[in-house]
Amino acid sequence: MKHNTHIYLAVKSIEMMLEGVRKLKSPTITADAKVLQRMLYTYRDSIREASWAPDDILNDKVQYHTFKLFTDREFPDSKQYAKEIYAQNYYRTTGGGGVAFKVDHLAHVLADMNKLRIYNDRCSMEQIMYYFFLLTHYIADAHVPMHCDLRDDPPSEGDTTKPRNGIFFPESLHGKIESLWDDAVTPLALVQQMIEKSTADDTGKETELTRYVKFDVLLKNDREEINPVRIKDSLMQFVIDICIRSKERSLDLFPLDNPQNYDQEKFKTATRKIFAECISNIISVWMWIWVK
Repeated sequence: MKHNTHIYLAVKSIEMMLEGVRKLKSPTITADAKVLQRMLYTYRDSIREASWAPDDILNDKVQYHTFKLFTDREFPDSKQYAKEIYAQNYYRTTGGGGVAFKVDHLAHVLADMNKLRIYNDRCSMEQIMYYFFLLTHYIADAHVPMHCDLRDDPPSEGDTTKPRNGIFFPESLHGKIESLWDDAVTPLALVQQMIEKSTADDTGKETELTRYVKFDVLLKNDREEINPVRIKDSLMQFVIDICIRSKERSLDLFPLDNPQNYDQEKFKTATRKIFAECISNIISVWMWIWVK
């Protein structure tokens, strides 16, 4: 995802947190969510930098922003290329990205940092909140269909680690999809002062996709789409499951024989689900850290 989209999703996750967590029907967790929401709002000035830091500062896109999966559907009889197998049918090659591992690692470190802060008040809440916002970048990237599809990562000449008996995405498809999302959220982010105009392209003009990415905590229908869960088992498995759903969504959206010939209406509907699930899952991971 692009810059403004990451900022937008982080802010919306704060806004929707308390109403979403209330659905878990736990007074204790709801009280915890109220405190965390207040903390996140207090340090929200860090969102613009922190939510984009993985791309702009850490620059770890190759290693930790994707989880490239393939199946026998798009690459028949190619199981021998699998370094790892998930849910029996989803294969990952060598160098297939590690976003699930990054989220799991950062979340555990953050949970430890928060415990240390409670013990020693010299530990900085500002730094902890910065990492909360930074973490949203990786969680959001796990929801991008192309980030979890090997078809978006064709082998270079001489690369023997990936199958070749399928049709890969054209190079422009990934950027096109993420630009459509960024163009859709930018007018909303400008109106809510999440971002400031920085280029002539920041016109604030809504696109036909804008209504599909608009979430308002005051609207009942929007609140009903945000459904965080209480992560009770493995956090890493939780994120891997997100990546598998993203892979399935990619297979559904982008045809095997001609990926760029995708259904525009289906894409709009999928965009709504992607954004709602992303906000829900950011909240879920945040709460896992906060109450651990």
